[in-house]
Amino acid sequence: MEARELQQDVINDEITLSDIIQILKRRKWLLIATFVITVALTLVYLFFIAAPTYEITATIKLPKSSEMSLSGAAALVPGGSTTSPAVDEQIEIIKSRKVLGNVVKELNLLDYFKKKAKNPEKVELTENQVIKMLAKDIVTATSKNNTSLISLTVALDDKELGYKIAQSVIKNYIEVAKELNKDENSYLYDFVRQQLPIVEKELAEVEAKLQEFQKTKSLMPTKEIEQLIQSYSDITKQIVDTQLAIQSAEAQIAELNKRISEVKGLAKAQSYTPTSDQLEELKKELSQLEIQRSSLLLKYTEEAEPVKDVEKQIEVIKKMINDELNRITSAKVEAQDPVLSELYASLSKAITEKESLKAALQGLQKTKNDLDNQLSKYPEIQREYVALQRDFTVKQQTYTALKAKEEELRLSTAGMNFNVPVVIDEPYIPEKPAKPNKKLMLAVSGVLGIFLGILVAFLREATDQRILDKYQLTAITGVIPTEFKLPIDSAKNTEAMKELYVKLFGNNFSHEESNKTAKMIHITSVGRITEKNSISYELSKFFSALGKRTLIIDTTGDFSDLIDKSKALSFAQFISQSDLAQYKDTLSFVIKSKDDEPYAFFNETFLEKVNLLKDTMDAIMIITPDSDSAEAKYFEDIANSSVVVIKPSISEKPKLLFGSLFKNVHFVWIDKK
Repeated sequence: MEARELQQDVINDEITLSDIIQILKRRKWLLIATFVITVALTLVYLFFIAAPTYEITATIKLPKSSEMSLSGAAALVPGGSTTSPAVDEQIEIIKSRKVLGNVVKELNLLDYFKKKAKNPEKVELTENQVIKMLAKDIVTATSKNNTSLISLTVALDDKELGYKIAQSVIKNYIEVAKELNKDENSYLYDFVRQQLPIVEKELAEVEAKLQEFQKTKSLMPTKEIEQLIQSYSDITKQIVDTQLAIQSAEAQIAELNKRISEVKGLAKAQSYTPTSDQLEELKKELSQLEIQRSSLLLKYTEEAEPVKDVEKQIEVIKKMINDELNRITSAKVEAQDPVLSELYASLSKAITEKESLKAALQGLQKTKNDLDNQLSKYPEIQREYVALQRDFTVKQQTYTALKAKEEELRLSTAGMNFNVPVVIDEPYIPEKPAKPNKKLMLAVSGVLGIFLGILVAFLREATDQRILDKYQLTAITGVIPTEFKLPIDSAKNTEAMKELYVKLFGNNFSHEESNKTAKMIHITSVGRITEKNSISYELSKFFSALGKRTLIIDTTGDFSDLIDKSKALSFAQFISQSDLAQYKDTLSFVIKSKDDEPYAFFNETFLEKVNLLKDTMDAIMIITPDSDSAEAKYFEDIANSSVVVIKPSISEKPKLLFGSLFKNVHFVWIDKK
């Protein structure tokens, strides 16, 4: 119990700086080996395993917003959308599936990464996996110091392919940014440009047919025919203008839906079409009124009273439609958000305008059908002429209207190219790899090796039960030991024997002044230490030389290798004989032999004889095995002093703790140097 408490006290002692230094000294080779292994493994990795990674960089400047996309108070509310999205949004766009998916397809990266795998035949790689790989490990986009500049980096072991990826990412990102930057005018401009070549081709075909008709057939058009053709011309122009206006309204609605989605934080633009039973009824009524208005215009001018009455009814219905739309969309606004309120109000107005135009278009189509019915009453040759002239007029006016609209939209969208991302620093192929940074990694591995070495040293210290140096012995026992040097002989260890003699007997070197009762000295060791016997023998000779009558009792039987066994007694002889056999004049030995009983020294007669010899001997030295043996415990109780021999790397802490509990204990340290 006492040994356990002492061991716990040793463990709980605070570690001082001196202790740490001593631990590192003891484990210096372990620390050095850990450091060397760490650095060596790093070198192997750098020169034989790690693949060089090249970084292709580029800098992209985001456009400044030319104007706010919202009007009034809504545009001033934080979170309102502008024509230039935030930098974080642009970074997400760069790494989006839309951009990176195009990059994968353009450069055929799916096949590239399949071939690069260890077993290409067994690898099941999909386009989505390659896109995720690009976004996670290869393509990086970061903001430069909270500016409108984005730093694009492509990290890959193939610098040529990395350069191509960087170029492709930039190209596809700018295309997507242009698409996202479009407003309703941009969408309408694209529509007009797509329609112009088609209408131009159709116009040329109709014109050729009309010319062929005029060459082959002679016809003098009447005033009624000319009036009919003029009516066709007027209606056609109105139809074309109305169709373009509907396209513009649809583009505006799409743009408003996109902005509503941005404000609400939706990933995709959501299309919202409000509807209700009342709204559908109002749409039908508006359509009927527009048809009625178109029919009246065939008979009257716009200033005529019947036409004005219908127009007043149309305005009333349009207002009712707008009010109904506002009622429906107001329910979509979350928590009275002013931005959404403004956007939904604009959406209601745009939808009302679109429905009004669609109703007007139906009226114009009805009027055109009425003209077709009038045309059917004329002779075939006149109908053919009017049809050709009508088609020519329709295509000509359509082409003229589209051309005029194209020029108008071109001017309105002329500033769009200034509102797209611009590449400030173009990507280039680097000469040297960016990773791994060999100098930095070696420095880090060196520091890591030192820390790992310290950690390993402390772990080994905590788990190692051996005593490795004299400092450790002193730290555990609190006693400075007597130091013996190898080999154990009197010439080399005279001072050590004197020091140990003084500890045992004091400064009394005279036989005449010795005590009448012999001092019983118990000598043991922590672990099996053969030098213990040599120290005991040299110490006995030293005592004898000083005139001390000395008896050595060896319970281990190992002394038979050091002295002449014929001059020593066995345990059995010692018990049975009355006199001691003297090895020298003042030195006698009792050594356990093979024939002795295992625990003969526990015999009462043995102990009685030892006690009788106290009157005739000056020192009785009893040699026992390890400090935790039964012999050591037995003789420690009856001895005046104990000498415990410690040898580095052999002696262990738990056994030392047993020895440190002996009374009047003295420690002997064997220096292996």
